[in-house]
Amino acid sequence: MKLKPPTALRKHKLRGLIAAGVMVAGVSSLVLTQSAPAYADPTEQLVAVGSDTIQDVYNQFALDLGSNSLGSYNATNPVTGAQNEIITPVDGTAGENCSFARPDGSGPGLGALENSIGGAESGGTAPLPAAGCVDIARSSSGPNSTGPGTGNYTGTNPIQFVPFALDAVTGAIGPASGGTPFTADSGDANGDTVATTTVTSQLPAAVEDFTQADLTTLYENCGTVTEGGVTFWPQGSSVAEPAGAQTIDLYIPQLGSGTEKFWAKETGNWTATTPAACVHDTIINGALTSANDGGITFSVEEHDGTDVATDPLGYTPFSIAQWIAQNNGHNDRRHGAALQQINATAPLTTTGHLNTSFPFTRDVYSVVSLARLQNTSDPLHALLDGTGSTVCQDAGEITSYGFATLGAACGEIIAANTASP
Repeated sequence: MKLKPPTALRKHKLRGLIAAGVMVAGVSSLVLTQSAPAYADPTEQLVAVGSDTIQDVYNQFALDLGSNSLGSYNATNPVTGAQNEIITPVDGTAGENCSFARPDGSGPGLGALENSIGGAESGGTAPLPAAGCVDIARSSSGPNSTGPGTGNYTGTNPIQFVPFALDAVTGAIGPASGGTPFTADSGDANGDTVATTTVTSQLPAAVEDFTQADLTTLYENCGTVTEGGVTFWPQGSSVAEPAGAQTIDLYIPQLGSGTEKFWAKETGNWTATTPAACVHDTIINGALTSANDGGITFSVEEHDGTDVATDPLGYTPFSIAQWIAQNNGHNDRRHGAALQQINATAPLTTTGHLNTSFPFTRDVYSVVSLARLQNTSDPLHALLDGTGSTVCQDAGEITSYGFATLGAACGEIIAANTASP
């Protein structure tokens, strides 16, 4: 579907690039070949950063809008996977030439927005964005006790979490049969990569019997659980492994990501910034441990199956919408990761869509300045506000990327989703 840019964007078109997709190619998940002609840096009317979970559908929104309307920057370098490298968007709404560290996930994206509209980002990677450099934070989590919305927001202007789709998260394990070569991105600042091969998961079928209570015992308490006659013991637990138990390596994506915070909430409400000793955000087993790959540490990135594809004992949270999108050919990086049931509920419907009855569902959000959102002459208003907004009208792309639509809740502006100073 070719989206029609919001009226405010059409009125303020800037001299852009000859090819409509070139602007997005420089910032999202597309890559120009070396033989492509050189162009000046684009000027994006709106700059979006943050969540891995919704970056791909946001990149598609940017492509559909065209005309330099929206620049959606991936959470990591789309070519090398490098984290926190410097990006240099030119934000047309503020007339700012910006240079700051690429925000890796929902939390850093929210901090970047906060810094851009008068607050003070805490815990971000320097250099931080200056005022006016970020318009939209992509977020796969709403306001919560560790971020904007409950007193921890330091900005001078309220921000609004605007829902546009429904996602769910489940556990994933490695493929039923390995042997597929792929190149793994470490996620480090150097953009290190290693050629590797998928391995066959050694976890028994009883992982499909996990309940929410089981996951709480594992992730919050590092305790053992027994399902299907199998006792699972998490690697790193302070409790000695029982005789005959099945070792399981529990993973989470990068700290501060929306999925990590959501998984923490759903599996015992443990503190996302200090997970238990048996919960790992770097790969601890298999070919990609630092002991086996020349000293490179491989971080676990959201919705990338590298951890479970190379660790035969690995179990990791995975966005169901992202899995579907990648299965549909959108930036596939599953490497054979297989979704699992929770509470005896399948993550997918019989037609391969997201099961909206799954126990771990969540809204995903565009987060913006409330004042700008309510200003009918601002491009954010037409893009995001209400069911008639440009994004909410693009149900075809939303479902193509694995999400479920929200109906009347899409684009709604409610006090519960407002974060005030």
